[in-house]
Amino acid sequence: MKLLSSSQITIFVVIIFLYILPVVLLLTKVIPFGDRFLVLTITGVSIIGLALINKIPFVDLGFNHQNLLPAIKNILPVTITSSVLMIAFYLKYGMRIDNTSIPWYFYVFYISLSSPLQEFLYRSYLFNRLTQIQVNQYSIIITSILYSFAHSIYQDLLTVLLSLIIGLYWGYHYNRFKNLYSITFSHTILGIVAILTGIL
Repeated sequence: MKLLSSSQITIFVVIIFLYILPVVLLLTKVIPFGDRFLVLTITGVSIIGLALINKIPFVDLGFNHQNLLPAIKNILPVTITSSVLMIAFYLKYGMRIDNTSIPWYFYVFYISLSSPLQEFLYRSYLFNRLTQIQVNQYSIIITSILYSFAHSIYQDLLTVLLSLIIGLYWGYHYNRFKNLYSITFSHTILGIVAILTGIL
């Protein structure tokens, strides 16, 4: 039986303690639901710290300007189509979830911090680490499941399913282009539209 390498053990520990445990603590209300964005921020800062400690080159984390235009062109059709479908649903059925009480500054937080941080956590860093331990063939599935699981704190099945579906697409796109900017762009647009129309 082959023993796990230290790198494999490290990434498993990171996934358990920084990707799974915080969600479990939120689901079980050990951490109040209202603190979810604080948890995201702390997790994000921790993962950024790990990336810096491991001296991962920025380009290996998807900070790539060279293929930005092709990446944007590739992700734009799905982003536009998904946005149009959500708006059409809203115009026909109204809000599925009433988000009218969300303050304007939440959107500033979402655009400037939440969306980029989620993509860094669930695509950028994880893809890099999974490649390092040679399980990159499962990266799209692993990252999508973890991303979807994170959304289980909303206790809404449709949110979890839609997060899984779009997570699979974003994972496929990131695996192809290794560009953090294009998926952050798509995530921001779709997230804002989904919240404004009350889909999620």
